[in-house]
Amino acid sequence: MPLDHEDSNHKLAQDTLYSKVPIPPKNIHTIDYELQDDLEELADAYEKQLIREFASRNSARFPVFDLILLGIGPDGHTASLFPGHELMSENDRWVAYIEDSPKPPPRRVTLTFPVINHAARVAFVATGAGKVKILQDIFDTPELGLPAARVRPAAPGQLVWFVDDAASAEVKFEKSEFKL
Repeated sequence: MPLDHEDSNHKLAQDTLYSKVPIPPKNIHTIDYELQDDLEELADAYEKQLIREFASRNSARFPVFDLILLGIGPDGHTASLFPGHELMSENDRWVAYIEDSPKPPPRRVTLTFPVINHAARVAFVATGAGKVKILQDIFDTPELGLPAARVRPAAPGQLVWFVDDAASAEVKFEKSEFKL
């Protein structure tokens, strides 16, 4: 889908973040939409773009993003990593593709768990009563192995959840409060 499509994560980020803060355009790395008909080539091109960027930072096997901001779907998916999908066990690639997503759009490109879990910080945002059940499953039933529950940055990385009272109403996991 084009980067300016209403369902595009890039458009959401552009409208709510990039347009509001002074981020140099050279620091925003997007996929090459012209390659959308060949997802493997698209994923490879994006991975090569990231490799070039992180090579100058002495990254080890996987890049170390300063921050990865994630959401969660009603099935516990995050990024485009869905429960039960083979991408859940991808351990080598930085960027992978999915052609049979259970949630539209069916064709997607995503960072993999090794990349997400090597970030310095990962933050989830989940709001609204519609997230009650899935947050309860993620926090109180980790044995389900939901994708969002598998996000655990390697030490010294940090994981933070930003949730409202409506979303976390049924979570038994101890919460700490932060108010602005």
